[in-house]
This record gives sequence, structure tokens and C-alpha cells, in this order.
Amino acid sequence: MKIGIHISHEAVQKVGGIGAVISGLCTADKYKAFYDGTVLYGPLFSTSADVFSRLGKGGEVLYSSHDGYDSGKYHSLFHGLLKAYSIEIVFGRRTLVNEFNINKKNAVDVILINVNRMNVEKVNAFKFALWTRFGIESDRYNEWDYEQYLRIAAPYPEIVRLLYPQGKLFHHFAHEYMGIPSALAVQLRLEETTRLGERHKTIFYAHEVSPCRTAVENDPGHDIVFYGRMRANTKTGRSFEDEYGPQTASYRTELVKRSSGFDHIFAVSDIIREEYLYLIPKADKKKVKVVYNGIPVRYVTPGEKMESRKRVQAYFKNLFAFTPHIIFTHVGRLVLSKGIWRDITFLYILDELFNEHGIKGAYILLATLIGTGREPGDVAGMEREYGWPVIHRNGWPDLVGAENDIYNYLSLFNARSRNIKGIFINQFGFNRRKCGVRVPEDADFTDLRIGSDAEFGFSIYEPFGIAQLETVPFGGIAALSSSCGCASFLEKCLSGRKDRKDASDRAPYVVFPFIDGRDFQTGTHTREAHTSLTAEQRFQLERELFREMGKSFFQNLPKSDEERIALLEAIQNEAECLGWESIVDSMNPATL
Repeated sequence: MKIGIHISHEAVQKVGGIGAVISGLCTADKYKAFYDGTVLYGPLFSTSADVFSRLGKGGEVLYSSHDGYDSGKYHSLFHGLLKAYSIEIVFGRRTLVNEFNINKKNAVDVILINVNRMNVEKVNAFKFALWTRFGIESDRYNEWDYEQYLRIAAPYPEIVRLLYPQGKLFHHFAHEYMGIPSALAVQLRLEETTRLGERHKTIFYAHEVSPCRTAVENDPGHDIVFYGRMRANTKTGRSFEDEYGPQTASYRTELVKRSSGFDHIFAVSDIIREEYLYLIPKADKKKVKVVYNGIPVRYVTPGEKMESRKRVQAYFKNLFAFTPHIIFTHVGRLVLSKGIWRDITFLYILDELFNEHGIKGAYILLATLIGTGREPGDVAGMEREYGWPVIHRNGWPDLVGAENDIYNYLSLFNARSRNIKGIFINQFGFNRRKCGVRVPEDADFTDLRIGSDAEFGFSIYEPFGIAQLETVPFGGIAALSSSCGCASFLEKCLSGRKDRKDASDRAPYVVFPFIDGRDFQTGTHTREAHTSLTAEQRFQLERELFREMGKSFFQNLPKSDEERIALLEAIQNEAECLGWESIVDSMNPATL
């Protein structure tokens, strides 16, 4: 029996990209053909919910020690372990469903652990073992974020053995630093499990390299400076810690460094592989494999694309009283790394071009700081009272934190622009219930993906970037910074298409080379061109690059429905390479 176990903070709720990766990977037919079972393992974050809602919508709770609920004989199975560790377990099943293809699904087991009152002796014994074997000094770290992932790791091997006694091959996927302690717990017991005839493989799934993200975000030169330094340092054998100092105060970094002893390291892009080896230059390079993320690939007819496009156009006309010829979208989390100011910088340049050619454009930013979204009643009230989302107000239930800054930037653009107008939907989803009555009655989120002409993704730090690619299979263009890991994925997957000249083969992506080392002032190319920049210098470089590439990007945009349909039909003949089936092929679980 072959079992894949994914250790993550997104075992139930999608918080960021990891949940999308787990959903896409585990619902792939080729993944299901290899693994006899899939398990999601993580912390129980809240005990306030009703027992039957603990595994999310559609989840089936089979056992919950916290609630005294047992649908079978699980209490006798877990009783000794619960008593020894003083933990609580929620166990059940949920069905993962591919967002764009509901026919792709997988029923998986879910194990959530409440460690708030865990036996201190067990915790300290595990910390001692981590220090003895791996040199991890847990007494340095007081953050609960570290403590909870360490605590769920202590009983992890025992829980797995109790639930899956027939298992012979286990692949433990540690998603990001959160999963590393549990994989280390497996390594501590490898000799014991080998005697039992089990085979265990530990895989670190590097969705980012945490200290590199921090360095990029904290430097005023952001990606332009960081990647120039990294590549110059790598050539001379200088590591991340040589450049930025020891990282022992960062538990995330210390955990990631221990992953070099795992059986495999999956880097979600070439750039993440570079970052990983920059942080851990002594890691075995043969272990560090690039395993790109996939995207949901769904085939649509030209008629379906045009209908989605009409719904988005109708919504925009309801807001601004004009029908846009070109639709730009940006769907993502509202964080610094997304570089949303770059969107607006580029919109100013595009507005000039649109004005010259008499074309109208729409920009739709769908992003929020509120993971659960606003309540429909609150949205309806904001729409009715002051015209949300064209007009926003500071304070709950509307703008919170950095949302206010984004709205101010976009409002200034709207006041100055002539041919392009933008809206900021600080809400997840795209339907009447979530986004108000001006959304067409039959619209949903997929219309923003299918109807978009171009998705913006000018991130300063983007390990991969699934959202940036979601419009591509539907004939949309991905407008990316070269800091996005998915840029190299597209170049490899769709190599040769971007150089063709006929309308049906216009490029489905455009990469803006922020980190190719070009000095835009002198025109020279060198990796060491920018080793330090002020924020204003960096902003000036960004503006120069957008102005330089504006015309070619504009020319690449489909201007007619005929061109849109040609792009759709051309890319759908090749889109399979972007999907999760192709990714599982490249991963090849049988060789792990």
C-alpha cells in the first residue's frame, strides 16, 4: 500500500498557494493511479467550531476526541496515544476538487492535532532529540508558530502507524517549513520503521525560501538588487549567510536548512532552486529537483470564452458606463511581494497607448487582506450606500490596512487616466452574492479567468505564480516579471511559440526582465549592474522598463474577437503541458 502524506497548515482551509498545489496535485489522475491513499496532516487551529464543520465544507468527521465524537472504533485506537501525549485528534475525510474541472477529485484522509495542552515531557524529549540529531536549538524560539509545528511532529510517526498498519511505502511531503519537524520525526525513527518492513521517503516541498523572501522585501531595490547580488555571489562561492549574516535567530531558516538531509527537495521553479542552493550551498544538488506547479486546465469553446467576456464587460459597464475593449485582471493576495504598484505604473503607460489608438480598457484587481472575505450583507450595504467597489471607505467592513493605500493609488490613476479605468474588489469571488447586484446574475469567478485578455503578475518575489497563469489556457496573456518562477516554466513548456508571427501564434506570455541584469540607463547587460538602489532609483528603473516594453506588449494584445479566438484555439492545443498531469509525470513518484 502506497500512501502520500502532505504536512501543511492548509490541510483544510486554503490560505495561500500551498492549498492550490495540494488540490491540483492530489486530484491528478496520474497521482491517484500511483498512491493508494492520500493524507493531509496539520494543526487544529480552532476548537470553537461545531464538530461537523471542523474539516471544512463537505468534510466528514469520523472521530474528534475534543468533541467526544466517534463514528466507529477510533477511540480505542487512539486512546493510549491521546493519554500519553495529552493531545486531541480530529480525524475524517474530505474531497479535494479541481477548481476548474469538477470531474477531477480525490477523497483524502485528514488528521488535525490540537497541541495546546500537550504533555511537556513529551515536548521536551522531542526537542532534545532534534538538538542531539539535527542541532536544532528550540530554546531560542518562543513563537507559537514554531512550537505548534514542532508539537504536531512529536506523535506524527505513531499516528501514521496506528491508522495505516498496511502501509508499506510512505512519501512524507513537508510543505514549507511547517512540515519539516514532522519529516524530521520520521527520520528519527527510520531504523525502527525499516525493521517493520516499511519504506519512508521524506520530501521537502520548497514553495519558497523564506529568508530570501525577507531579503527581497526589505531591500529598497527589491528583486532587482537581490537577484543581482545572489547570482554574483553564487559565481564566487559566497552564500546567503555570507552576505546577510548567520540566520540562527530565524527558526524558519534553521528548519529549511535541515531539509537538506531529506531524500528529495522539490523546488517549485528554477529560481527557487537557485535560492535554495544559495542558502545551503553544501546541499546535494542532485537531490534538488525542479518540480513546477501546474494549473487547472479546462477546455472551453470560443463561444464560452465570448460569453465570459461579455459578463465581465457588462459588469464594468454597470460601474463606469462604457464597454472595455481590453480586460486586464490581477487576482492574488494583497501582500508586498505582489508588487501591485507596478501594475498601476504600467497602466499609466498603457493608457497613453490606448488613447492614441482609441481603445478603452478595464483593470480589475481582485485582492484582499481578509482571507474569509466580507459578509454578503456588508457588501450589499457598501454597494448601496456609496457605490463600492468603485468608491471605497476606510475602515471595516471596507478598507483595512494596506487596502487603503492600494485604493488611493488606483483612485489617483482613475482621476488622471482617459481610456483605462480600474476597480479594486477587496473581496474573494465574483458573483452577486459576494460582490453585489451589479455583477451579472450568471457570473462566477471563472469568468474573470476565461474572459481576461491579460493577467498582470509583476511580483518582486514569486516562487511560482499559479494565479498569473490561470488565464493562459483560456487565451489570455500572462504579463510577468522575470522574478516569477512560472516565467521559466512557460518558456520551457511553450518554447518556440513566442517567435511565430501569425495571429494564431501570438505570444501567450510576456516576461518583463526586471532581474536580467540590464542597466537601462547605459544599455549594458551584466549580473552586477545593480547591487544597491534607493526606492526612487528602483521605481525609475521600473518605469523605464515598462515604457520600453509598452508598445510591444500593446501590439501583442488581441484587439479583435477573431484574434482572441485564434489565440484560444492555438493555446488549447498545447495547454496540457501546463496541467497537473504533466507535472506528476515530471515528478515521477515511482522513482522517489
